[in-house]
Amino acid sequence: MITPCVGICKIDKETQICKGCSRTVEEIRMWSRYTDLERMDVMRRLGYGQREGREEKLRRYYRG
Repeated sequence: MITPCVGICKIDKETQICKGCSRTVEEIRMWSRYTDLERMDVMRRLGYGQREGREEKLRRYYRG
C-alpha cells in the first residue's frame, strides 16, 4: 500500500496535522479504510502527483 508516512509521527496540537507526513489526524486514522482513489487524492494534495521527483518519492514511500 502506498503511504506518505515517513515514520516521524508528531501531531501538531493546534493544526492536528502530522509534522512527518502532513496528513490530518482523520486521514491517518482512516488511511487503511480509504479506497485507492481516496488515498491517491490525499497523495496528490500532499504533492506526490507532481512530475519532478514523482517516481523517487513514490518508491521511497511504497511499502507493498
